[in-house]
Amino acid sequence: MKGLLDVFTKSKHWILNRNQGKVLKFYDKIIDKPLLEKWFTRISRFLIGGFIYSIKIEVNNYCQLKCKMCYLPKLNKPPKDLPMKVLNKLFSEISQYRIRIEILGGEPLLRKDIADVIYKAKHLAKSPYITLYTNGINATQDVSRKLKDAGLDGLIVTMISHKKEVHDNFTEVPGSWETTIEGIENLKNAGIKVFTFSAIHKENFKDYKALYYFLKEDLKVHPLFYQYVPQQKDDPLIINKKDWSEIKHWILYEKETEHMNFVRNFYMLNGNACSGGNFVFTVKVDGTVQPCPFVDDIPLGNIYKNDIWYIFKHRFNNPELKTFKDIPASCSNCTYKSVCSGGCPAGNKILFGRYDQKDIRCLGPFNSSFDKEKVIDCVPTFF
Repeated sequence: MKGLLDVFTKSKHWILNRNQGKVLKFYDKIIDKPLLEKWFTRISRFLIGGFIYSIKIEVNNYCQLKCKMCYLPKLNKPPKDLPMKVLNKLFSEISQYRIRIEILGGEPLLRKDIADVIYKAKHLAKSPYITLYTNGINATQDVSRKLKDAGLDGLIVTMISHKKEVHDNFTEVPGSWETTIEGIENLKNAGIKVFTFSAIHKENFKDYKALYYFLKEDLKVHPLFYQYVPQQKDDPLIINKKDWSEIKHWILYEKETEHMNFVRNFYMLNGNACSGGNFVFTVKVDGTVQPCPFVDDIPLGNIYKNDIWYIFKHRFNNPELKTFKDIPASCSNCTYKSVCSGGCPAGNKILFGRYDQKDIRCLGPFNSSFDKEKVIDCVPTFF
């Protein structure tokens, strides 16, 4: 929902993006005090509502790989870059507000001026943390040094599998595994913090533990796992929801407890497992602002026509966003609806023809009493 403080949009963002860490630390201290936690949560949602914590920017829409999970090919759009002039306009609008910037593609490293984009994000937008998503293939030693010098803080590399043949089969480009590994080493040597991004689907889910240890111990990077977002009706890459639940539990409860606690607190404080349209906004290569990279039919505005603050304040003018964020009817009696709100709605339009359906990975609804230690098990998604 909108927050009461949205009437002071810029001031709210200036304060919150400087203090959100303190708010979360305070919340962590009171989470075991039910009455205080309850009222703090209610007041926070009523007063603050959403705010722009991060903007994902699709700087281009072309890539040399043909990954089976990619949502761009189905749009069948001609190759395009988001012009630097438009990026500069956006960066100027958010300057001083400490908004994180995430650079997406396509494949961003195919842009010849990608180092300039990052430099402007750091020095014009004054972003405190800039992340770039890539397949890693074009991360040569020279490119990696330029990215570091431009101000890139972190980089997330798509890694399908620790097995060459599985990775190459998924990207449909022979040799892509080896060039990705080489790119990761170049990026690490340049001093950039490297994460890997692995969506869990039919072609890698049985090897998730081996993949985790390969990434953590052999490559010495920070592995990130994510739920696969369906790209077609009856998508053959979707795994059984019980398998997904077991994988999620192992990664978070056994290996990444600090991150698990952060995610749980975020869900409980804000009441929604999907941050799209609340705290994260996506700028597509045509300038439209969408709630999520996986969504292209809920335009909240266009940065060619309006500034980002106008778009944020008027985002619910598109009624589809409310549907996208609402709790689905099938979740109405679930104990965890106030922290989950239906999970991840991305992919629902493809599967069901509408967004107001609960997450396909959900094992609920749950009727037992609320237990904060079970939130991550009961919420079907995480980030």
